[in-house]
Amino acid sequence: MKRWQPLKLEDLSGDTKAVFETLNEGSDLACVLIGTSYLAELLASAIKVSFIESSVSEKLLDPQRGAVGGFATRADLAYCLGLINKTVYQDLIRIAEIRNMFAHKHLALDFGDSAVRKACDELKAWRPVLLGKEEEVPVEPTPRQIQIRARNLFKLSVVFIGSRIHVDALSKEVQSKKTKTV
Repeated sequence: MKRWQPLKLEDLSGDTKAVFETLNEGSDLACVLIGTSYLAELLASAIKVSFIESSVSEKLLDPQRGAVGGFATRADLAYCLGLINKTVYQDLIRIAEIRNMFAHKHLALDFGDSAVRKACDELKAWRPVLLGKEEEVPVEPTPRQIQIRARNLFKLSVVFIGSRIHVDALSKEVQSKKTKTV
């Protein structure tokens, strides 16, 4: 059996279109599970760039048996290594909670659920995209508009955080290569 290895950052770049299609077109469950899995892969790749090249690094990051295989643990480590800032870290933990809401519910769950909407409302990393402007919400939004808004907040957070981790990890990888050649 082939041993698990984190995807290379270049390979994750190629997956972005498929991930975005699922975020936009997939069911709410697919949106949450694929979005979270994408961020988990990005975290593993970003952390691996900070590790020495070794099979032990891959063993630690293995999602099945590794000490740093879990999503929240990867977020913890990425924060402690300075790979992500506090707002991104807090959103990653919130995204893990949202994923767990979907994964541990015995009935179908969607973004219309009040606990899911509340958790999505607490996501913050995407807010700089608004350039300080307040989001316009209809005075009396319909239940469908409320559900769509929660999903959009989740999608924006996955895309924004994913892009940020990706770019930061790529720049760290380039920096690491420069340091090794000097």
